[in-house]
Amino acid sequence: MSISLVLVPVALALRVVMGKQRFESWVESLQIKVPTQFRDERDLLVTVRKAGYDAEHWGGMIKTHARGEEFFFFWQLIDGVWTAIFAKSDSKTDIKNFIRDLERKAARQIFQWTDSTHKVVVLPTKTFPTNFRNRELLAKILVECGLAPTNSPDGGIACQAQGCRLTFRQEADAPFDVEVRNAPDVRQVFQHLDEINQGYCRNVQASTYQNLKSRIAERGLVIEQEEVLEDNSIVITLTTQP
Repeated sequence: MSISLVLVPVALALRVVMGKQRFESWVESLQIKVPTQFRDERDLLVTVRKAGYDAEHWGGMIKTHARGEEFFFFWQLIDGVWTAIFAKSDSKTDIKNFIRDLERKAARQIFQWTDSTHKVVVLPTKTFPTNFRNRELLAKILVECGLAPTNSPDGGIACQAQGCRLTFRQEADAPFDVEVRNAPDVRQVFQHLDEINQGYCRNVQASTYQNLKSRIAERGLVIEQEEVLEDNSIVITLTTQP
């Protein structure tokens, strides 16, 4: 049976005796956290209830009974990702059966990166540098890539990409860094970032091209020829007006 220890009286007493940091570490050690691909709270509630399970708000989380009154657990929003929180004392068979049943009834993968035995396989969080500097342009490209970006609590730009969570953060005028969380395969991460980078570069090139043409006209020059090279760069030949 899974319980949120910080919400029962005996746990409050333990928190006083053990101290906040040791108590929270102890609670963390008793939990199994499995991230999901739910888009938002509504997606979670509708999917779980349609599958025949309950999903009720309880102490800032959502409580679900997976097998009668004996086996229940909680859903919690952690770093923007809805996460199922089981107790390490819960039956591993019960956890696996619930995961399989919910995904079968929903006809989609919900729990992030499980293998055939439903053991969680998640790469550690990694941060990579990028070439992106313009926040508005980056958000525009993410939308064009179908990634539905949102503003993260720390001021970054967050989105989901094939189960992994990407969070772009910028310090002052420096290029963005991207934090990658719950990635199943580093190759997929770089594929996503490459697609985003290509879109970003195309937009920067188009903007630079239009600005250049405006400056050319302002200075009384005439474009004699434009040539697009194999690498998609553009060569412009100019002549002066007589």
